[in-house]
Amino acid sequence: MPSRSAHLLQLTALLPFAVGLWLSFAGLAAAQEGEEADTEEAGEQLEEVERALERDRERARELEEQAESLRTEIQDVRQESVEVAGSVQELESEITQLELLLAVHHVQALRLDVSLTRRKSQLGDTLAALQRIAVFPPDAVLGAPGQPLDSLRSAMLLSETIPQMEEQAATIRRELEEQQALENEILSQRDKLTERRSQLEDQQQQLERLAERKRALEEEARAERARTEERLEELAGQADDLRDLIARLEAEAERERKRRAAEARAAAEAAARAQRLREEAQRAEEERRADQERAKQEAEAAEQEAEEARERQQAALPSRPPSNLRNFPDQPGGLVMPARGSITAGFGDRHPHLEGEDSEGVILRTRKAAQVVAPFDGKVAYAGPFRRYGLILIIEHDERYHSLLAGFDRLTAEAGQWVMAGEPVGSMKETGDEDPELYIELRRAGQPIDPLPWLETSRNEAQG
Repeated sequence: MPSRSAHLLQLTALLPFAVGLWLSFAGLAAAQEGEEADTEEAGEQLEEVERALERDRERARELEEQAESLRTEIQDVRQESVEVAGSVQELESEITQLELLLAVHHVQALRLDVSLTRRKSQLGDTLAALQRIAVFPPDAVLGAPGQPLDSLRSAMLLSETIPQMEEQAATIRRELEEQQALENEILSQRDKLTERRSQLEDQQQQLERLAERKRALEEEARAERARTEERLEELAGQADDLRDLIARLEAEAERERKRRAAEARAAAEAAARAQRLREEAQRAEEERRADQERAKQEAEAAEQEAEEARERQQAALPSRPPSNLRNFPDQPGGLVMPARGSITAGFGDRHPHLEGEDSEGVILRTRKAAQVVAPFDGKVAYAGPFRRYGLILIIEHDERYHSLLAGFDRLTAEAGQWVMAGEPVGSMKETGDEDPELYIELRRAGQPIDPLPWLETSRNEAQG
């Protein structure tokens, strides 16, 4: 049996090993406690990130609701503008008819005036002659100097002239009564014209207020519109003709559609990646702190990317088309005549203002300051000056059809804006010696076509 000293020596030899083992266990416990503390801290940080994400989602939902409310209000204002613009055009037509009627009445009054003057002159000459004949009473005619036959002729002339004078007097009375009735009618028509002009002024003021309201509602989209206008001005400066301009605008619109689609896909992919990273972070709560920190950083980066994509989508919300936007008709007909007036040059006719060129559209002569409306639903691709055409407006109805209007004095529509059929887009000149002319052009796949068949519902009114 080993001695007591040997046991002591063995214990002494094992003491450093036991102390080291105890220290190892203590270090392991401390490390385990440290890892648990790190895990708890990472969990708290992850919960804070998720709370921040939820707040951002709530804010995004609020912005979406605000954008939807803005689109609804803009759509209501646009519909009301269409109705008021139609009323303005009806008043313009009625005022034009009243002005023509007054002009006809004035001509009739002048004719009656000339007729009355002539008849009064004739009657005065006749009365003077009768007075000279009546100087001699009937009994003295036979005893008057001269030939008896001359005296007899005078008496017969006197007897025949009196009925004619009575008839002329009756005619003068009728013409006087007719003149009085015509003057009363002119006064009535003038009062009616004054009333209609006052109504037209009220309607135009209301239309102006609606336009101001619409401009105020669309203020949030002006940054994007400004960028669109800059791009369009650059394109307009590079275009050689209208066909080249429209081709470039179509390419720009296609790139814009692809960009929005790519941003939408990027936002969806970023959101999916963020969801996967959050699930990985939850499963990795018991892993090392370095892995949790890396997963948290990746989740934050992905969420930042998703937030930027959502912000880009939110900035593009005001440019979405209205919910009730219609497709362009497959057959001719269904377009609104942009203004009231008469057609002075048709499609293919010799252009009255461009020497040696045929018209690729139609020319409509309007009244001064006439209201111009959109012929069909679509997006304003260009609004502004263009070379010799002055102020022009190009509306993209779909990928194939575009309409072009030129000859404005003032434009109320802007590039990038969605418009509905009948919505006011500008007005014609209100000064000058001649009535203004509106140039109307319709293009399919970049080629001009006759717009009149597509405006068939208003053709008769336009030609009247």
